[in-house]
Amino acid sequence: MFKKIFTGYLAILLISFIVLALAFSLTVRQYLINDTVRSLYRVAETLSASAVDPGMHRSSHMRGAFFNLANRIAYAEYVLIAPDGTILDSSELEVYPPGAEIINESFMDLAFSEKGSESMVEQDQVAVSFPVTLGGNQKEAALILYSQLDVLTQLNRSILSILGFAAVTGIIVSSFAAVFATRVIVGPLQQLKSRAGELARRKFNGRLDISTGDEVEELAHTFNEMADRLAEYDQSQKMFFQKASHELKTPLMSIQGYAEALKDGIIPDEESKNQSLDIIIKESGRMKKLVDEFIYLSKMENLNEQYRFETLNLQEAVNEAIHAVHSLALEYNITIELVSDEDNPTIKGDPEKIHRLLLNLLSNALNYARQKITVTLKNGVLLVRDDGPGFQENELEKAFDPFFHNNKQSGGSGLGLAISKAIVEKHGGSITIGNHPGGGACLKVTFNRS
Repeated sequence: MFKKIFTGYLAILLISFIVLALAFSLTVRQYLINDTVRSLYRVAETLSASAVDPGMHRSSHMRGAFFNLANRIAYAEYVLIAPDGTILDSSELEVYPPGAEIINESFMDLAFSEKGSESMVEQDQVAVSFPVTLGGNQKEAALILYSQLDVLTQLNRSILSILGFAAVTGIIVSSFAAVFATRVIVGPLQQLKSRAGELARRKFNGRLDISTGDEVEELAHTFNEMADRLAEYDQSQKMFFQKASHELKTPLMSIQGYAEALKDGIIPDEESKNQSLDIIIKESGRMKKLVDEFIYLSKMENLNEQYRFETLNLQEAVNEAIHAVHSLALEYNITIELVSDEDNPTIKGDPEKIHRLLLNLLSNALNYARQKITVTLKNGVLLVRDDGPGFQENELEKAFDPFFHNNKQSGGSGLGLAISKAIVEKHGGSITIGNHPGGGACLKVTFNRS
């Protein structure tokens, strides 16, 4: 990863430099051309301000004055052209000899063409034209000042050489900085990778200590939180299997004991045999119910578990659940009373899941009630209260844990409240437990009615 980051950083740096160098080169070249045009124009304007005697083209004084003034601002040459194309004077006598006819059509177009402009930029040179009035004849001529672009190119190359040296130096310095910065980034990422490997091997101990003051540090904190959650989940799974094994062991031992006794003929009379068979059937049913609750709880924790939400009449659902446990309530000699302040309280929920929730709440209350259970419906809030011993302070936080049993009374699998909590949360509601001021336990379920 270090190589990828460093290579990517260096590639971006080089590409940026190349683009910057090209842009700078083009900009500088264009600036130098424009500046040369302006300089030549100013010089031409100055030279043409005074009348020029056409006979002076042979004078070295005039030629020297033109040449010196032109080169104060730009490396320029000049040529003085008559309207008929005759060269009156020039600074390059071999190229443009006085008295000869000008052969550079570009100069003629620049000087005398109606469509021509005051400046010209070609591939190898830049030139400007300015009208000149000659001596006493008041004869019009054109002063052409021109400069070869190879001078500008050399100047541009010199600038680029300096820029290239600065760029190379910058790249070297930046490379060292990139190595340092990359290691600063990769170091914490290597720690994160190592920690992820440990978590994959179920090694939840240990914490990441990364202090970078940025998102990497936040990611490290998230890793630590994830490790704590995974450790808690792993521990809860181990406890779940231990408790599940313990809960299944009791009915299995009972079934095995009575089955072996029947097989060995230890129970001789018919009545005792029937009692033994009844116990085997009862314990088998208890074990089957326990396994069904294991399966149901695992389905509740499955994020892909399907829920069919529809509008339900909560009062009707409670009446159905009360009717379902009516025979058990008669057996325990317990009265179940429903109190509602609404005619048709409705919620959005899965009918089968809500029915299971209400059965669990009523069954839990039946396990601890002495004489009466009161079910109250008010503004979409369900309260189930019994007149039993209630919860101890240290039991309130554990009541929703799988296999929790109240110390005052054993009974049930201890999965009812865990399943109830999962159902309520899937419906977007909340469930709490506590003790009623008048005595007994009270379970409160708040449904999402939207």
